[in-house]
Amino acid sequence: MTENNTSWTSWWTLLKRECLRFVQVPITTVVPALTTVLFYFMIFGLVIGSRIDQIQGIEYIAFIVPGLLVQNVLNGSYSNPSGSLFMSRQHANIEDFLLAPINYMPFTLAYVLAGVFRGATLGIGTLVIAAFMTNITIHSYTVFMAFLILISATFACFGLIVGLWAQDHQQLNIFTNFLVTPLTFLGGVFYSLDMVNPTLRFITQLNPIYYMVAGVRYGMIGFEETPLWIGLTFLSVLTVALFGLAYYLVRIGYHLRS
Repeated sequence: MTENNTSWTSWWTLLKRECLRFVQVPITTVVPALTTVLFYFMIFGLVIGSRIDQIQGIEYIAFIVPGLLVQNVLNGSYSNPSGSLFMSRQHANIEDFLLAPINYMPFTLAYVLAGVFRGATLGIGTLVIAAFMTNITIHSYTVFMAFLILISATFACFGLIVGLWAQDHQQLNIFTNFLVTPLTFLGGVFYSLDMVNPTLRFITQLNPIYYMVAGVRYGMIGFEETPLWIGLTFLSVLTVALFGLAYYLVRIGYHLRS
């Protein structure tokens, strides 16, 4: 077996390991996220939604499905590589992977793809729950899949970088608690731009997560509030940039080698 084949065999082994690490413990990696989104559907979709008129002919609970799906996808994609790398570094078993015959690119790709898989799993789970609440439709499969793949890849790369950088649990969670979560709530998940005042509208339009939600919302229900090319271009550039940075950090052994 050639060195290249050995490296990619090691990659496949690492990829399976990173996928199984959350599949085998769904009670802590999947169930909490889906339980949270269920409560969102019940409170915002059924209780508050019953008091909100339709948004351009779209039932309110159907309107918020894309945003809640994005929220679960990005959180899952981020959590898998960040948590795995952080724990491997803390317990010093990352050295086992560094000694394995695997190149830097397959190593980076394995963590990113596992993050994408976890994000996709939570996205599918969100759709299943939503199907019991409202009619689920896909207006454009191409747009829907393009945005979901880019969103999950972006946050998987981001999670890998944070997993390498973080020195404690506080640093590991600082981005989700103080950046991603606030941006999600101000990203048009629960409202359209014509429902809010000019100040909040301006803040929302500066929020990158808004364009992710808007893209998935168009892909699902055909509601186009902002040009799709903005979100697609932004996510494409960000994904390439973050993957490049993650690969570079792995290559130089940033916080990997003592």
